[in-house]
Amino acid sequence: MIRKIFLLIIASSLFLFSGCSEKPSVQSDFSSLVTLYEAGDDAEDLKLETQTWHSSPECICVLYGYGYNEETFVSKMNETLYSKYGAYDDGGEIFSVVFPDDFKRGSKYYVSTLYDFLSDKTLLGIVILGAPEGTCTVLGRLQDNFNGKLPYPVFSLFSQDDVLGMEYSSDFVLDKAQKAEINGMIKNEETEDFVQEVPEILMASVACIKNSDAPFEKNSKLFEVVKKITGKLKTGRYYDPETNLPSINHFVLE
Repeated sequence: MIRKIFLLIIASSLFLFSGCSEKPSVQSDFSSLVTLYEAGDDAEDLKLETQTWHSSPECICVLYGYGYNEETFVSKMNETLYSKYGAYDDGGEIFSVVFPDDFKRGSKYYVSTLYDFLSDKTLLGIVILGAPEGTCTVLGRLQDNFNGKLPYPVFSLFSQDDVLGMEYSSDFVLDKAQKAEINGMIKNEETEDFVQEVPEILMASVACIKNSDAPFEKNSKLFEVVKKITGKLKTGRYYDPETNLPSINHFVLE
C-alpha cells in the first residue's frame, strides 16, 4: 500500500513539472509593419514658434488711415498683431485695411468701400487710426444694420474726420492735445515720441475689444477705460473750442 502511494506521488510530481515547463519564447518582429522616415522638413517645422492664437470666425477690424498708412509702420504693426491674434485670411482675428491703398476704384479712392469690407463679417470691434473724411458716414450705415446701435465697440484714434460725427459713431475718440499758435491758429504736434506711443495704444485698444463682449456706454466710467488704454500717458477730456464744454466720449493726450 505504501509503495502505491509513493509511486502516485512521483507520478503527480512528473505531471506538474511537465505542465509548468517554460514555453518557447516568441520574438515579435514588427519591422516589416513599420516604415521609418527621416525627419526631413518636419525638423525645421519643430523650430518654429508655437502658434498662440486660435482660429475664429470673428474678427477685429484695424483701419490704417491718414498719418498711419506708411508701409513700414503698417507691416510692423500687422506683424505684431498677427503673431498674437492671427490674420483674418489665415483664420485669425485681425482684419486690417489701409486707406487709401485698399479703397481704390478706378483712379479714385472711396472710404465707403469700408462698408463692403465689413458688412458680411462677424465683428468683435473696430479700431480706426487716422479716420479719413467720411468714415463716420460708413459707421452710420453699419449702425443702420443693427437698428441704430452697433453690438460691438468702435475706437477712433487720432481721427481726421468730422469731430461730432466721430463722437456720435464711436465709443470714444482719442486725439493728441492741440495747441494754439500766437496768431490763434490750432496746430497738431507730430513728434517722434508721439509716433512711438501709437503701437502701444493700438495694441491696448485691440486687447480691450478682445476682452469685451459689448460696446462701452458713453458715461463717466468711459474715461477709466481710455486711461487704461493710454497707460502712463497723461490723458484728459476734450473741450469743445466754441462752448468750452467737455465731451463725454472725446479725450486727448496732453
